[in-house]
Amino acid sequence: MSVTKRIAFGAAASWFSRGVAIVLSIVLMPVLFHHLGKEELGVWMLLAQTSAMIFILDLGLGATLTRRIAMAKGKGGSDPEAPLNEEAHREIANLMESGRRLYQGIAVSTFVVSSLSGFIYLQHLHLTTLSLPAVWTAWGILCLGQSFGVWAQTWNCLLCGVGYVGWDAVLGSFISTGTLLVQIAALYLGGGLVTLATIAAVGFFAQRFLLLGFARSRRPELFKIRGNFDGLVVRSMISPSLRFWATEVGLILVLNTDQFFIASLGSAAQIPAYRAAYLVLINLNVMAVAAASVSSVFVSHLWQAGQIIEVHRVVVRNLRLGLGIMAASGACVLVLGPRLFDVWLGAGNFIGRPILGIFVALLFLETQSSGITLGSRATEDEVFAPWALGAGAIKLTLAVLLGVRYGLMGIALSTLLAQLATNHWYMVYRGLNRLQISFESHLTNVLLPVAGLFVVVTIAVWLPIAGNLFATDWQAVLAGGAISGILLAAFMWFFVLESGHRQRFSAWSQLARQ
Repeated sequence: MSVTKRIAFGAAASWFSRGVAIVLSIVLMPVLFHHLGKEELGVWMLLAQTSAMIFILDLGLGATLTRRIAMAKGKGGSDPEAPLNEEAHREIANLMESGRRLYQGIAVSTFVVSSLSGFIYLQHLHLTTLSLPAVWTAWGILCLGQSFGVWAQTWNCLLCGVGYVGWDAVLGSFISTGTLLVQIAALYLGGGLVTLATIAAVGFFAQRFLLLGFARSRRPELFKIRGNFDGLVVRSMISPSLRFWATEVGLILVLNTDQFFIASLGSAAQIPAYRAAYLVLINLNVMAVAAASVSSVFVSHLWQAGQIIEVHRVVVRNLRLGLGIMAASGACVLVLGPRLFDVWLGAGNFIGRPILGIFVALLFLETQSSGITLGSRATEDEVFAPWALGAGAIKLTLAVLLGVRYGLMGIALSTLLAQLATNHWYMVYRGLNRLQISFESHLTNVLLPVAGLFVVVTIAVWLPIAGNLFATDWQAVLAGGAISGILLAAFMWFFVLESGHRQRFSAWSQLARQ
């Protein structure tokens, strides 16, 4: 399978996984709204953010370990089908044994640190309908589940590093589907926070064994040699891992702390509508950067082989795809506004267009910086930590100042301002320079076509709504989604697919008609 096909499969697998999660979340969200009180729902959304602890306590090991495995795999060249030689086999075995031992310690640390920090924070919540012991119990169970998730990271690194990109997403989607379906059933049966947390923890535990079984079935030869813990290898990974970790900590502080400020400065009851609007855009963002994420392994191969033109082709294609998705979907969500959220969650749960507009701008720019830096960091260019940490410090400061003065709008604006002052310009500047792509080329080949798509989708979705062509909000939402989807598909045909891809699609369509 070629690099392009592997990237396509990885992106499709990520989209499938995210699509499954989105569909189930769309189903789960109204169930949560109907079966939990606003305070209990707000607390559950607060507790559900424990996944951030994986990135905080991983210390960047996962990204570095995956990259080192990929580089060992790619020593025979950039061809992903190249077989493993004896040297690469032994090197990967040593990396896996070293990673396995490190992740055992990290899993224990994750549980201890996240549990203690959560207990300290949760006791300061002002609760009126929930008991604090119940909240603590749910938190502890979720932290235990997250430690199982950390435990499984070694096998994620192995699968991605040797070229099986996307399979972790496919396997994870099956576990997520089962978990969410059981949670929905539990809510209908009267379950609360503790029940939801227990189901989530069981899902993390099951995922660990599913990943291990899949890795053994696909690459059994990697398990025939027991590697050795290599202190020199571990020490060589410390610097890039910590720099990666510091960057992720900064991004978490910027992008995943709003709900804590809302709970501290206002009320947990304000979180659901705010979080629902953010979830729509962040899910689209995850889908938009999927291709860039799965491409990182192959960018490492190409960079090591000195194939810079191929690196440019992969990165530019990923940016057009990701920013095109955000432009089309962001325009559609903005135009539909309250109609979308009234249909989805019921009346009274729309946060307002100003905050929604901030989220659209924030996550569009986030997609751009992520798409560029994922390529840059695949070359082990880990230089973004000071800027990310600076963004986190600015965000925390502005969230307090603007949150007190302007409420939810101030908290949302603090995130956008912090990113604009740091990551959203520096990551683009540094990443393009590292990858040897000029800004003029980026502007002409990526930003201008994407801007055109945003304008066209905005007008195309707004005109029929302004003309009162739809009798119900349901019709407006479905039509808006269809229009933006068709225009996005046209954009992908002309700006994402290459001429060879278009010719193959045309040939397949002709055969299908015959």
